[in-house]
Amino acid sequence: MKLNKEKFLKTEVGEELKCCIISWDKALDSCRVNEYYTEEYKRGRRVANWCQAQWEVYKMVLRQFFNIEYNFTRTNEYFGLVTDDNDWLFKIKRIK
Repeated sequence: MKLNKEKFLKTEVGEELKCCIISWDKALDSCRVNEYYTEEYKRGRRVANWCQAQWEVYKMVLRQFFNIEYNFTRTNEYFGLVTDDNDWLFKIKRIK
């Protein structure tokens, strides 16, 4: 089955996947700026762990149905899902 990225991202699964990745990125940011063992850090860590677990399921679904392996990537300029061949499912630029 061939993946139509635009159509996929408009499905319930695609929308939830994107929401999960955005939440994961935000949670990782909150963990980075807060000191360890504060309540805010712990909450961010729990969210990040949950999002990572969810991502592993989405990753397996994409591999199973479309035979495509996406990776979560994040830099200071952007974050999103990309293959090793630099084929983006989606890329979100950060607002500075």
